[in-house]
Amino acid sequence: GKCPSDKFISRVWNCGELPKLWLYNLHYFNDLKSVDSKERQVLLQSIILSWIDQNPPGHGVGWESYPLSIRIVNLVKWQAAQDVVNKKVISSLVLQIRYLESNIEYHLKGNHLFSNAKALVFAGYFFEGPEASKWLKKGMKILCLEVKEQILKDGGHYERSPMYHALALEDMLDLENLIISKPDVFKHYVDHVGFWPKIIDKMVFWLNA
Repeated sequence: GKCPSDKFISRVWNCGELPKLWLYNLHYFNDLKSVDSKERQVLLQSIILSWIDQNPPGHGVGWESYPLSIRIVNLVKWQAAQDVVNKKVISSLVLQIRYLESNIEYHLKGNHLFSNAKALVFAGYFFEGPEASKWLKKGMKILCLEVKEQILKDGGHYERSPMYHALALEDMLDLENLIISKPDVFKHYVDHVGFWPKIIDKMVFWLNA
């Protein structure tokens, strides 16, 4: 093809010859959460650093809010599992979070807005300080409203798509894991998150059905 990843990976990140959805998936970095990702740490870290070098802030598909949100969560999970902090990754992660906070997809709503909010919550959970607290507060404010709107009484996602439902369920499980691991961080939201385990149970039942 015109954008060979083995020779010019910098051209692949935003290659106009490739479908946008393909590029979105490239920028998600979902491979970071693969069960065997630890076996490829060196390779994956080199790809992360390549992304940082070849995707300056605000330029390219990777800085659109939806892939940005998914990548932030994956990078937080990845970095949290590492024994050594990579300062370059952390610095980039902060820039990505700040950019997302200024570009929330209120106009699109649905899974886009939910993913934006989830990423801010992960950011507020992972980092410390006033700015991190602001990210957490903003993300939780959105989520507390969107969970009520997007998850129906029977546990189904309001788009009535099994694919979107499965994605929403994964999001809810990720968020519940955060709450379980650091309940003090979410103590101000107990009136909302206290109902989430029951909602998750309904979502699991719906997906099984």
